[in-house]
Amino acid sequence: MFFYAGARALLVSHWEVYSDATVKLVTKAVRAISDDAVGRAEALRRAMLDMIDNGAPHEAHPSYWAPFVVVGEGAAPT
Repeated sequence: MFFYAGARALLVSHWEVYSDATVKLVTKAVRAISDDAVGRAEALRRAMLDMIDNGAPHEAHPSYWAPFVVVGEGAAPT
């Protein structure tokens, strides 16, 4: 339905997520897309790694970042 409406990509989660961690993850991913001109999938990967390496100790646990995936066009625009 989203793709039929014109969406090129979606960020979805596979299970219930922690809202504070979600805000951090999405903010970092969007910043990477705009600042570094990378694709959506790469931006999400970088945000996940940043949470693991630089987040609060509990945020390194996969339950905070692993449920998210990019569905659709994840590459950088050409």
